[in-house]
Amino acid sequence: MNVRTKGLIALLLVATALTSVGAETALAQQDSAFVHGVYRPDIPFPEFMPMWREGWPWVDEHGQRVRYAYEGMPLGGYLYAYVRNTSNAPIEVKDFEINGVSIVEGLPYHTDEEVTGEQVAIASLEFSKLPADQIARLEAAGEPVWWKAEPREVAPGEVCEIVIRLRRDPRTNTVRVTVPTAGETRLEGTVNVRRRQPQFMSIGFSPELDTVYAYLRHPSGQGVAPNRILINGQDVTARATIKADRDVGIVPVIIPLQEPFAQASYNVFQADYADGTQAMTRLGTWYMDFPYGMWGYINRGATPEERRDYYINDMLLHNINLLMYSLPRDAMVYLNTDEGAAFARSVGLNAMSTSVHGRHRNTLFYFLTDEPDAADYVSTMLDPYKRLGGRGQYLVQRHHLFRDQDPDRPTLLNINNTFKPENWYMYAQLPDIACADPYYQEGVQSVLQNDPGNMAGYLKPTYVYGAGKIYQSAAAPKPMHLILHTCRFDFPEDRTPYRAPTAEEKRIEVYYALATGAKQLSYWWYTPYGEYYGVGGDAPEMIDLWTEIGLLGAEVRTVGELFQWACPVELAIEAPHWVWTRSLVVGDDTLILLVVNDNHFSDRLGTVIRPIENATLDVTLPSWMEAADVFEMTYEGTKDIDSASEGRSLNVDLGTVEVTRMILVTKRPELRAELQKRYDDNFADNVRKLMAIER
Repeated sequence: MNVRTKGLIALLLVATALTSVGAETALAQQDSAFVHGVYRPDIPFPEFMPMWREGWPWVDEHGQRVRYAYEGMPLGGYLYAYVRNTSNAPIEVKDFEINGVSIVEGLPYHTDEEVTGEQVAIASLEFSKLPADQIARLEAAGEPVWWKAEPREVAPGEVCEIVIRLRRDPRTNTVRVTVPTAGETRLEGTVNVRRRQPQFMSIGFSPELDTVYAYLRHPSGQGVAPNRILINGQDVTARATIKADRDVGIVPVIIPLQEPFAQASYNVFQADYADGTQAMTRLGTWYMDFPYGMWGYINRGATPEERRDYYINDMLLHNINLLMYSLPRDAMVYLNTDEGAAFARSVGLNAMSTSVHGRHRNTLFYFLTDEPDAADYVSTMLDPYKRLGGRGQYLVQRHHLFRDQDPDRPTLLNINNTFKPENWYMYAQLPDIACADPYYQEGVQSVLQNDPGNMAGYLKPTYVYGAGKIYQSAAAPKPMHLILHTCRFDFPEDRTPYRAPTAEEKRIEVYYALATGAKQLSYWWYTPYGEYYGVGGDAPEMIDLWTEIGLLGAEVRTVGELFQWACPVELAIEAPHWVWTRSLVVGDDTLILLVVNDNHFSDRLGTVIRPIENATLDVTLPSWMEAADVFEMTYEGTKDIDSASEGRSLNVDLGTVEVTRMILVTKRPELRAELQKRYDDNFADNVRKLMAIER
């Protein structure tokens, strides 16, 4: 067992769901340990299954493309274990056992070289040299794919979270996890994998990091309030505002802190329930002004200064505040100077860095890698059904590499569209920020070329909503970043070309993404060269799309702080048949209602959408809400909207719904003025310029 210890250690490992001790007993042990272990199986979403078709060349014995996804397909889940170092010296966790079998020996790399995250390596149970009976024990435990312990070096009093990705649900009712300590001591806990536990679904922070906005879901599906809330083992229940409604499945918990969190610190959140269940998570602490990003470059201008200024000014005009991968060289050089970095800070412009060795001066987060699920497919040393997740352990190492060299910034990992839908589950808990690129138009192009008889599942951009729902279910409570598609496919004759996205499609996709709980958005891509003709081009349809992205940026970023604090919630809403409505709860005082005209479809020529007239919403508000003010957020600022409320019933008169509507319901009478000021100060001038562009 390869675990180094420093000094005397007294570790207490997780046990399952407090089956042997009650919540009160466990709380009495807070001075000595946290006690928690849970298995969270993947949540299937069969309603989205018709969309999960692959574009890969994998064919069966009849020469037909293999369809990886099918209704009722087996999935896996995450096993969590929490341990606390109760000694006076730090410890280093480099291995542990599952059912008596070493995880390191069970998941070796295909290479004997040391893996540090600098080079790609594949790890798999298929490479293990363990005896057959030990491999069988790991398979019965669910077949581990990758694992992560954070922190790896656990300071005295600190909690370590061990996350184990399992390819399939365990076949046994329990899984035993063992961590050795000094001497002959072997501390272990048994996780009851059949018992469901409450969960933190989302956790957000105020800009000053002095207030926590947490949201809990109880396995009963009802709004059950916890009887105690702890942060880093300290009881904060007396300071917390907890709102529960039995008919609403999400319970908001707002916690003002006595001392703000340190930027980039990790903190342990815990909720205990009267029925003996418990929710626990360890989460990085960052506040980000709603990241709204663009990928790609352009070279427009005769000099470096002209090219730099064109690109940066175009991003700012379109309300982009985050520069993703493939920046133009002239802009990158400038932004890494003292002058350029200061300018970027003054306008709130950040960048994603791809390397700790050459990061941007205003790095918001680090990019672990792009699309490991697509790369997994080419790991031909493994059976195709065992390939997904093979890069997981290397990416854990890479995550640690970034954290070691720059602990102040989170990591982001982007997942593509290979091995759907299992790919989104597989990698969701690995980085700090879960990112995916559910490109609807790419899906349509692939189906038209390879599978045109199955176009029915692609007549609307539901692809974005389905992928986001799945990914957020697996990533919670971590923030989710979704990348939307913004280029035309100018393919040669052997590949089916496809048009650029329409402005209507992109608006609907943004609303779908927000409805799934996305707290960050970006677009791929800007570059107007080659087969992928990006939104920065001069084609009329690209100008129209780029303008719409800018208007959406003003609309979404004005409300961006609320989205950072929000969590999707299912409310009782009556609406006309073609009015698609989803809701998010923001703390205990605001609701966001997202409305989409569902009477639309897309084909190779464009988007057809028919306005819905005389539309209304009848909303049953949570018991803690009242509608002191109801108004609309648009790219032109806040607007009045007709509404009437009586008790918990709210009627909203939408009038005519063209494409989308964003309605805010709040008991904060000052909220509208605050948002309008933010809009006027930051976005109104850009909107006037964008509206003047000939579309």
